[in-house]
Amino acid sequence: VDLCRASLAGYKKPRKVFFLNELPKNPSGKILKRVLRENLAGKPA
Repeated sequence: VDLCRASLAGYKKPRKVFFLNELPKNPSGKILKRVLRENLAGKPA
């Protein structure tokens, strides 16, 4: 996050950062973005 703060413009800096052990994937290995959004909705950063 400090690297982003030093090198990116204000509008490009991430507002939240989440660390996960693994991402939800479908059988072909693609990331399930919808499931990820649902799981992270309402969780504090």
